[in-house]
Amino acid sequence: MSDFDAEAVAERLKAKSRMRRKIRTYAQRQSVLDEHTFELLKLDVAGCNAIQLQDWLSERGVAVNTSTIYRWLYRNRESK
Repeated sequence: MSDFDAEAVAERLKAKSRMRRKIRTYAQRQSVLDEHTFELLKLDVAGCNAIQLQDWLSERGVAVNTSTIYRWLYRNRESK
């Protein structure tokens, strides 16, 4: 029989991963869309959908997915 202890190895690897994991700062949680809050909310009120907002953002060099825009709008709309 082998003296291999899979549980001990797994625990050691998990501990190593925890040490390597970075703590997220506030700046890391900010969205690139936050820089365009005023414009995005005004365009949303004007009736633009997420695809149109994605097009508008791409004109400004911001590459985001429409699902990101949907989630951002859901969190940032005043009337939920």
